[in-house]
Amino acid sequence: MKFSNHIFTFLCCASVLLTACEDGTGRVVYPYSCPEMSEVDLSSTEYVMANDTLYFSVDIKDEQTPLSTLEVSLTSGEESIFTESIRTKGMSASIQNHGIFIPFTAGLEDNKEARLTLTAINVEGSEVSRNFDLKIRRPELPETMYLHIEEQVIPMKRQADNPYLYATETGSYITQFTGKVSTSESLEDSELIWGYSETANYAELSSVTGVGFTFDYQGWEIEQITFDVMTFKVGAIGEYQVFTIDGVELEASAGYYRAAIQFTQGAEVEVTGFEDLANAYNRDFFEYNAETGKLSFLRESGKWEVYYSSKYNYMWVMRLDDEAPVAYWLVGHGFTSAPVWNDDYNTGGWDTEDVSRLGYVVKIADNTYQTTLYLSNTHEWESFEIEIYSDRLWNKTLGMELKEGSITGDATGFAVSMSNGFTNTADFVPGYYRLTFDTSGGVGNEKMNVERLSD
Repeated sequence: MKFSNHIFTFLCCASVLLTACEDGTGRVVYPYSCPEMSEVDLSSTEYVMANDTLYFSVDIKDEQTPLSTLEVSLTSGEESIFTESIRTKGMSASIQNHGIFIPFTAGLEDNKEARLTLTAINVEGSEVSRNFDLKIRRPELPETMYLHIEEQVIPMKRQADNPYLYATETGSYITQFTGKVSTSESLEDSELIWGYSETANYAELSSVTGVGFTFDYQGWEIEQITFDVMTFKVGAIGEYQVFTIDGVELEASAGYYRAAIQFTQGAEVEVTGFEDLANAYNRDFFEYNAETGKLSFLRESGKWEVYYSSKYNYMWVMRLDDEAPVAYWLVGHGFTSAPVWNDDYNTGGWDTEDVSRLGYVVKIADNTYQTTLYLSNTHEWESFEIEIYSDRLWNKTLGMELKEGSITGDATGFAVSMSNGFTNTADFVPGYYRLTFDTSGGVGNEKMNVERLSD
């Protein structure tokens, strides 16, 4: 029995030596071998379509060393298009009809050369690779694409002088919207849909339920909307108007043209690009000379923030971080600083972020402040109501508190509100008003003088 046991032990050790041994860490070390690949099959060996899937099958084996992974990569030059690591176990693995999605991205040229590499690796790191050279083809696009703006569907025709450019018919188009472009009139029937991109005026491939791209061409008079299927840029054809104040160009951003501009009190201000400057300028900061068509700056010299809206044709001037007693803030509903009423102000309000919904009360002398507003009781709540804050954080610590008898001047139709701001009575007549505040009496003893300027 002892002899038989010795023979059995010897045979077991010999078997282990033939297949594997352990290193100093206790890890099993296998003898050198290399995986083998066979039965390699691709769904296409010459061309592959973008926005489609390439399928491959492969059998892998290694008779001496267990397999580890199959590394899959699709590259074009130094660009990596696709990578994946597929776990393989045991001495053999069969991978059948495994898909590689080929993205359709901006800048993809037709017949782009690419290389598919399959690399089988065993647990010792030995590997074998197979390379397959392919060409990526762009999807075939129709002669007509479709622009979707809410419920509106607008055809876009391929341009004869640029096969990658599509354009709407000549007309008049809005300057801001969220939309999609598709290959069929119905989004549900479209093979390709372009939608949201992190960059405004660009699109990326999306889905029926995906978010649309942002189209923002403020200041343009748009005659056509375009879409470039090479760059995925959504463009505009028309005229672009540049707005400058004292040589500083206002930049379009978040619905406004904005800039921080250094003004000098009493100095003439050069302005370009405004077709109706007589209605656009801020009465609390500028004086307008109708004969010369120029402005003069009235307030304290320094850097001021200018926000111009082409939609409302008005420029707001303020410093958003100002707090009382440097300046005061009016928040509420039923008003705008612009001299011309817009129906947008008939709904909503009570916003401390949107400058078009705020009133900035600027200091014009010691203890004297001014703001000019269009006030209307045509708001959905059948009134205007405004409170006076010391900052844009809803604080009233240094704000104003009006009381009965605080309102003077053209005060017919004005009343102190329940929150010590001001509102209207039944005999109020909408119009453009200049409000001047006297704070010399301290909080709770302020006066508000009303001057009606126009209807």
